[in-house]
Amino acid sequence: MAFGDAGVMPDTDMLDRLIRTPVRTDDDVVDLVTALLERPVTRQCWVLFLDRRAVPVPFVMPISDLPWQPDEHVEDFAALVADVVGHVSAAEVVLVWERPGESRLFPVDWEWVDACACAFAEHHVRIRAQVAVHTGGVATVSLDEVDGVDGVDGVDGDGGRRCDCCPTDDDDGCGGALALAS
Repeated sequence: MAFGDAGVMPDTDMLDRLIRTPVRTDDDVVDLVTALLERPVTRQCWVLFLDRRAVPVPFVMPISDLPWQPDEHVEDFAALVADVVGHVSAAEVVLVWERPGESRLFPVDWEWVDACACAFAEHHVRIRAQVAVHTGGVATVSLDEVDGVDGVDGVDGDGGRRCDCCPTDDDDGCGGALALAS
């Protein structure tokens, strides 16, 4: 975990309080992520698990070996998370995109947000939020924000974001219309 990296230690009192508090709002999500990852250290994704009461499950999964761009292994990632969700009795997850040295998300990051939303939906894993941690701070991200980002494919004619796996509302995936921030 990033806790020991470069002398960064989380505020244990704050962390102790946060792991016992339901994560009901986007601000609660940001507070939890900020307590866990005070600053970005390495490019990776963290998976946080929440129980049916939205209380964090005491299990965090960092994934540092994801490819640069989403590929066929996104399905493997989603299947792994679905399996862990069952084992730790989680109801939903928070995906945290750690991006050191950057002050914003790039098109490839938005591809990951999109691909995970689709793959996790196909595996019946509810994503509570996706969060970016970079030098610009910590914030929830929504595919609604992708309008105007150069190099990102998949924006439909209404300005909404369409994922590649769910082109219509007639499938079992995310229905094609993604809005990740609540």
